[in-house]
Amino acid sequence: MKSISLESSLLPPMGSNNFGLLRVKDLAVSIASTKIIESISFSLKRGEILGVVGANGSGKTTLIRSIAGLLEPDSGTVSVDGVDASALGHSDRAQIISYMPQQVESHPFTAFEAVLMGRYPHLGRLELEGVADREIAFCAMRRTGTESFADRRLDTLSGGERQRVVMARVLAQQPQILLMDEPTASLDLEHQILTMDLIKEEVAKRDSGAIVILHDLSLAARSCDRLLLMQNGELAANGTPWEVLTPENLRIAFNIEGLVEPDPVTGMPHVLVLGSQNSGSKKSVGFGRTVHLVCGAGSGRQLMHQLKVAGYTVTAGVLGTGDSDREAAERLGVKYVSASSFSPITESQHSEHIGLINRADHVVLCPMAVGMNNLLNIHAAAEGSSLLVIESADGEVSDYTGGKALELRRSMIERNGSISESSLLFELARHTVE
Repeated sequence: MKSISLESSLLPPMGSNNFGLLRVKDLAVSIASTKIIESISFSLKRGEILGVVGANGSGKTTLIRSIAGLLEPDSGTVSVDGVDASALGHSDRAQIISYMPQQVESHPFTAFEAVLMGRYPHLGRLELEGVADREIAFCAMRRTGTESFADRRLDTLSGGERQRVVMARVLAQQPQILLMDEPTASLDLEHQILTMDLIKEEVAKRDSGAIVILHDLSLAARSCDRLLLMQNGELAANGTPWEVLTPENLRIAFNIEGLVEPDPVTGMPHVLVLGSQNSGSKKSVGFGRTVHLVCGAGSGRQLMHQLKVAGYTVTAGVLGTGDSDREAAERLGVKYVSASSFSPITESQHSEHIGLINRADHVVLCPMAVGMNNLLNIHAAAEGSSLLVIESADGEVSDYTGGKALELRRSMIERNGSISESSLLFELARHTVE
């Protein structure tokens, strides 16, 4: 196909907002006759960082190599500012799109010479680098903290140092689209954060865009505006970090059980891996057993976490909007019965709750505050065939029903006894052995 230059009237000015900066439509890619990527479509806007996450072999690297023009797709299109990227010459494409590979090569060029290579797409045929090009390269090295070894050969640098040099080369290239395959993989914690902050700074400063493959899900959530979650060559999810990093998506795409909570500093999702669904799970005491929690107002959130870690499937009763136990259930992927805040439990909600209790191996009544709106939760707990009642830490349970809730609770304690929260896992294990 005949190439076109950047000056072609077909290509809008790089500051144009008439099109998305990058559009990928129905992209499919095979390698050695093996389909790696199925039909994938998404877009990248100016000023946006798009993170790509997924398990090994899900197609992440193949995706960005295809966008970079290093792999020929089976079908689909990649367009930049509304122009098909396959119509661009190699030099024109390199001025617009930079690619930072996962594996950083070691060769005998000096670090400065390697960074200066980022200016090649901007030079004419047989044209040498000028003063401006060298200044751009030095500036990129200063920003990445690599100027102190500018005269050292790449093959004498550590893996992390070489990675930072390649990052400097990408910055010297001054592209509109940065494609980066695990740019933090060989870096220490400080430089991981600095690298992602540098990408954010570059995207904001140049009104450009970046697509970054990351394995650290919490770092991806902290640094990226949107995430693409890939699984088996397809997009499993595309959205904000909160929309993508859910316990269910972690389970499907990574085969892990995870807790997703707000980072106390950034407020973005922080992922805590509880364990693999396969590795050792069948040896855990809770494997194959379900515990149902009748809880509310934070009385069950710690137990949800502990039970999930122990391998149990956990369900919960009727929880209203805004309840802290409901928020914990959503983060942990715990099934519960949804209700509006402070609204009386309806017959259909009560019936759904009874259904969860009937399917559970054990029912746990937490020391929850009870009013007339959620009194049916206590009635539902009484239906459990294997009921465990948790004592309140201070011996007090708030009752706003005129004593009805406490009477029901006392009757269940008389039949089943009560236990402390700290002894619940032991009691469940004992019941399992029996």
